[in-house]
Amino acid sequence: MKITIINGSPDSRYDAFSKALHGLNRSLAGEHDIKVFDIKDMDIHYCIGCFGCWLKTPGLCVFKDDMEKVIRSQIASDMVLYATPITAGTMTSLTKKVLDRSIPQVLPHIRPYQGECHHLIRYYSLPDIGVLLFDDGNIDTESQEILYQMMDRLSKNFRSSKSYKLTAKADQIAEVIQNEISAH
Repeated sequence: MKITIINGSPDSRYDAFSKALHGLNRSLAGEHDIKVFDIKDMDIHYCIGCFGCWLKTPGLCVFKDDMEKVIRSQIASDMVLYATPITAGTMTSLTKKVLDRSIPQVLPHIRPYQGECHHLIRYYSLPDIGVLLFDDGNIDTESQEILYQMMDRLSKNFRSSKSYKLTAKADQIAEVIQNEISAH
């Protein structure tokens, strides 16, 4: 399975989680192709809502930055996980930045889908997506549930067959992901 992980940890407080994410290729040896993007170390602009990715340069953002590598990996993956701590009751701004910049993967056109209005997808298929919340011992269950619901909505808009909703301590990340993959 090809997996793209968007690491939205903002600083060194989450180094144990970042190390665990980068250790996944070793711990899940040979079974999966895993690419981890550390957003804090990348040149990625915030979306400015110009709709250029839909109108001027369809499928491509008008910003020429590192997000192009992230999107190429997302499109080629079977699973995309947005790995993030909960800060101020939600995902980090780094994680949200990548989510917002992923919009070129769908078309601007809206059509009914499962009784709701959703974007048409640009590509024949898109990966299953989900969130991996870092459990640092201070998880607010209400915030966790809101983020899980948000990921369900996003998964539906991207036509994912599955929405991954994971929470793990740093030393449990490999086991939690492997269990979820096995159950899929």
